[in-house]
Amino acid sequence: MPRTPPEPPPPALSRYWKRRVAECAATVARFHRITAALPAGPARNWLAEIGKRLDAELDAVARLATVGDSIEPARRRIREQPAKRIAARLDTAAAGFAAAVTQAAEIAEQVAVDPAHSDVNAHLEVLSRQASQLALVPEEPEAEPEQRRWLRRRQA
Repeated sequence: MPRTPPEPPPPALSRYWKRRVAECAATVARFHRITAALPAGPARNWLAEIGKRLDAELDAVARLATVGDSIEPARRRIREQPAKRIAARLDTAAAGFAAAVTQAAEIAEQVAVDPAHSDVNAHLEVLSRQASQLALVPEEPEAEPEQRRWLRRRQA
């Protein structure tokens, strides 16, 4: 029975796109370090679940970067409009990951000071909502410019 050859590894990203993915990956790794620093309990379990969603979002970021790289491989900056749209989505995802780390740090601080503090639950709920709205949320479409209509003048 013939074997199917294994799939080749994904192509290496150009410097620009690789750096964007690496920045997001480093932020998600910080989130996981904060989660691991918490004592066992509901807050840690909840953050671990949110961390799984962040991992899925990070996979989406990598896929978007691969598409961006296929449109325009770049070293420092991009010029093509479709690649710029993808870069903007990666900016949104990076900001969302950073916000998740900030929220996780606040939760960890509150758990360290007072594990029964009621603000912990509020922060966890906010973080849970944010985690599901990072890279996969489609951007709002840009309004198309109105086209001018040229009227012909009738000659009398």
